[in-house]
Formats: sequence, C-alpha cells, structure tokens
Amino acid sequence: MENSGNNLPESNNHEKSKAVVFLSILIVVLAIVLLVVGWMYYQKNRDSENMQVQLTAEKDSIARNLKGLMADYKTLETTNDTINQKLQTEQDRVKRLYSQIQSERNISYSKIKEYQRELGTLRTIMKDLLHDVDSLNAVNQKLIVENIKIKEEATTAKKTVKELEQKTEELNSQVEKGSVIKARSVVAMAVSRKGNEVTRARRVEKLRVCFTLSENVIAKAGVRDAYIRIIGPDQFVLAKAETDLFDFQGEKIVYSAKREVDYQNKDIDLCIFYDNKGELVAGKYQATVYVDGNLVGSGEFMLK
Repeated sequence: MENSGNNLPESNNHEKSKAVVFLSILIVVLAIVLLVVGWMYYQKNRDSENMQVQLTAEKDSIARNLKGLMADYKTLETTNDTINQKLQTEQDRVKRLYSQIQSERNISYSKIKEYQRELGTLRTIMKDLLHDVDSLNAVNQKLIVENIKIKEEATTAKKTVKELEQKTEELNSQVEKGSVIKARSVVAMAVSRKGNEVTRARRVEKLRVCFTLSENVIAKAGVRDAYIRIIGPDQFVLAKAETDLFDFQGEKIVYSAKREVDYQNKDIDLCIFYDNKGELVAGKYQATVYVDGNLVGSGEFMLK
C-alpha cells in the first residue's frame, strides 16, 4: 500500500510534463503557421502591388500611344470630304478611349487586355486611313502637276496665238498698206470753156484734176469711185451739195467731185472735173485725191 501511494505524485508529474511538452509543440506549430501565413500574406500583397505597378505602367503606355495617335490624326490633311469625316470619327474615338483610360484608378489585367485590343484596332484603322490619305494626296499632287503643266501649255499656246495674231495683223497691215492704190503725177488746174488752162478766177469754167492710178498687183481689181476734194484759199471745201459725202478714216467727209473707174491693177490715167459755180476767188487752191477711203495723192494751183 505504501508503494502505491508513493507512485501517484510521480504519475501526476509525468502527465504534467507531457502536457507542457504538447503545449510547447502546439505553440511552436502555431507560431510557424502564423509565420507562414504572414509570409504568404506579405508575398501576396507584394505581388499584388507589383502587378498593379505593372498594370499602371502598361496603362500609361497605352495612354501615351493614344496621345500619339491623336497627334498623328491632327497632321493628316486631305481635300476629300468622305475621308475627312472618317478621320474626324476615328479621332473622336481615340479621344474617348484616352479619356476613359485616364479615368481608371485600380485597373485590372482584363481591362488592360481590352485596351490593348482597342489600341491595336485603332492603329490598324489609322494605318489604313494614312494609306488612303497618302494615296489621295499623291493623286492630288499628280493632278496639281498636270494642271500646272496644262496651264503652262495653255499660257504658251495663248502666247503663241497672240504672237501669230500680231504677226497676222502686221502682215495684214502690210498687205493693206501695200494694196493701197497710189495716185501719181497729180496735176490740178483751172480750165476755160475751150479746155485751156487759165489762171484768172473770172475766166474759169471748170477745175480739172488729172492723175495716174499706179499699177498695184495686190490691190483688189474692179470698179470703184475716185474722189477729189478742192480746198479754197478760205480753207473751205468746194462742193456741189452738203450731202456729197464719202468715208474717210471712220468719218463722213464732203467731196468736190467723183468719178467711177474700172481699175485692173494696171496704170490708168483719168481726170475729174468740178464745175465753177461762181464761188472761185483769187488765191491758192489744193486738190486731194481719194480712192478706197485712202488719201492717195495731192496737187495745187493758183488763181488770180
């Protein structure tokens, strides 16, 4: 009995020792678990922060690319209304996506992928539009060059035509001048009733102007009128009637007498007479000859 009583305290002490060891082990295990969990939480937070930093960097990169696209759109110019409308539409689309991505705070990986896809689409559209604009500008440039060439050719042609017209005018003028029938050997005098030359006014029956129309092979042949104008000392033209007019240098002027002549490009002699109506006075008289509206010769005589 004594031995059994003595063994109880030893047994209790042994049990206590076992409990202490178990608790110590449990505490160590719990501490290890806590350390592992804490480390895992730390790692997760750190990985999450790193991921967010990477996502933010990618978001900023996408934003920069969108800003670059906006700047590129501003440099595109064309005169085509349809392409201009497409450019404006896509530029507005880029601006909206840029504003949207700028407003993102905690962006997700899936959102980044979505933005990357949209950026790729916008770049493809930008590339296509750039090709269209370049093609159109190339065509426009070609048209401009062709237009300049056409204008230069037209200017050259106009200049050539003008030069030809001037040469033609000069030739026509030369021909016109060369085709004028000239009168030579103009002799103006006063004659009596018998046809003799007289110098006293009171004895004059007629005034006679004789001349030769010279040969001219380029003049127009045919019947025409030859006119004379006799201007007295008082500078008035002797005329039968105020209605006796002919054309000279765009004006109607009075003539003293006229005669029809059939000119055939050969020398032809003729005389034209003016009847004295009693208005003759002493002094110097001048007679001028006109054919085809041109002054072709002149002569003078004196009366006493």
